[in-house]
Amino acid sequence: MSGFAYSLLGFLAAIAILVAVHEYGHFQVARKLGVKVLKFSIGFGKPVVAWRRKGDPTEYCIGIIPLGGYVKMLDEHEGEVDPGERGMAFNRQSLGARSAIVAAGPAYNFLFAIFAIWLVLVAGSDDIEPLIGAVAENSAAQQAGFRTGDRLVRIDGREVRTWGQHQFYLTHQAMKGNTVDFEVAGNDGGQRSIPVDFSAFDQYTIGNRPIPSQIGLSPPAPPAEVFRIVPDSPAERAGLQPGDRVTAIDATPIGDWGEMVEYVSSRPGQGLSLSVRRDGRQLEIQLTTEAVRADGREFGRIGLYRPPLQNATLRYGPLAAIPASLDYNWRMTVVTLRSLGRMLSARMSSDNLSGPITIARLAGHTIEAGYTDFLKFLAIISISLGLINLLPIPLLDGGHLLYFAIEAVKGSPPSRKAMLWGQQLGIAVLVLLMGVAFYNDIMRLF
Repeated sequence: MSGFAYSLLGFLAAIAILVAVHEYGHFQVARKLGVKVLKFSIGFGKPVVAWRRKGDPTEYCIGIIPLGGYVKMLDEHEGEVDPGERGMAFNRQSLGARSAIVAAGPAYNFLFAIFAIWLVLVAGSDDIEPLIGAVAENSAAQQAGFRTGDRLVRIDGREVRTWGQHQFYLTHQAMKGNTVDFEVAGNDGGQRSIPVDFSAFDQYTIGNRPIPSQIGLSPPAPPAEVFRIVPDSPAERAGLQPGDRVTAIDATPIGDWGEMVEYVSSRPGQGLSLSVRRDGRQLEIQLTTEAVRADGREFGRIGLYRPPLQNATLRYGPLAAIPASLDYNWRMTVVTLRSLGRMLSARMSSDNLSGPITIARLAGHTIEAGYTDFLKFLAIISISLGLINLLPIPLLDGGHLLYFAIEAVKGSPPSRKAMLWGQQLGIAVLVLLMGVAFYNDIMRLF
């Protein structure tokens, strides 16, 4: 299956699952509170499939446009209602009941994320051993006293089992400008505490990359092995194949992926001779690097994806995974909220905002990597979907909750004129956010 097919499949699967979870929240709570649900739809537009269950007043359908969904409830604002059914209309419910129905969609997104991460932790998630493979020159990590070969043991007293275990905790602490205490074990067996103060870090870019790489730490590099090849790249045209191991370039020995990248990137537009081991045979492959520009500099590239270095598994028992999942999701929620707030207030780059193209590509990569990676991806998107829907923007669940809050204060709903104005404002805000997201997606493609 091609990369595009994986992206399309992953995107459609993610949208279907998360929309179904969100709309099921509205549907389930509405039914529990006595509201008649007329239609439950995954997707918009003309139904591709529609059905009813015996004795059930709800029509279930799958729309032709798989980019959302909705739950249609009996409501006097949307048409005539039989006098005998008015007690089942949404608009006739108490303020608390209406608020519960609207809030249930985002709430189910949060519950789904907790369940998904719990499943990942119980099943076991592939990761990297918490060994420090390199410390960047003149970096915060080098100045703090980290050394190549150190093993991360604890972060602020939290046991470290794998490299990415506490990624959201670290990002949360860095965003708050706190000092984080890293406990490491050296090659000599001794342990030492290394505090890193994040108060002086640039908060505008703090969420762009994983915190360890921002302070100058990286795990051991994977071997210089061909994992995946970029289509129509120098590597593909030269005949490199997945599984090939690059042992030397221009007779210079290559020990790992980092050495290969360093050699290739420093030679833009130049011819290279790669010594490659394939199925026990030694081959010589000639190619010319592409010249690409980034950050005002020119680099060489041959079109290889970095191979994963997964030599550890993070796994919990079913009971221990519950608090671990709750903590993971709490940190993820706080980091997402802080990032969104900083982008809206121009204190963080809007380059971090992603649209459907990037989401589709990530969905494809994760579904290809395995179900645990896809579940983690779904959890992150589900949290984001829940939070975005709670924003006080008309047309979103948060906008309806805002109207309910106004009704609670003034004793009556906002006027029709005010609600119409709010809808227009909501559309403008959403179009602006989607425009920025699409722009970022397109820039990433090129």
